[in-house]
Amino acid sequence: MYQGQYPQTHKSPALAAALAIVPGCGHFYLGHNLKGIAYLVGIAGLQFFGFDLDLTVIGAAVGVPLELGGGALWIYSIVDAYRTAKQMERAPSS
Repeated sequence: MYQGQYPQTHKSPALAAALAIVPGCGHFYLGHNLKGIAYLVGIAGLQFFGFDLDLTVIGAAVGVPLELGGGALWIYSIVDAYRTAKQMERAPSS
């Protein structure tokens, strides 16, 4: 059975960032599937639980920061997809 390296293909940082607008997709494009799943679950969880808690007066004090955390994580995932693609571009191919 052949166990060689997969050929490295050029991954566009701009496309990775654009795809990351949908949480996790930029990382899936780069082949970082575990990281993509983590961003998808993290962002969706923070947004869902934040919105769910907003439905009560007391929960709004906790829910709004959760939603803001989900938004911040979403923006960070876009930047991370771009930076990861740039790093992959600079890495020497074997």
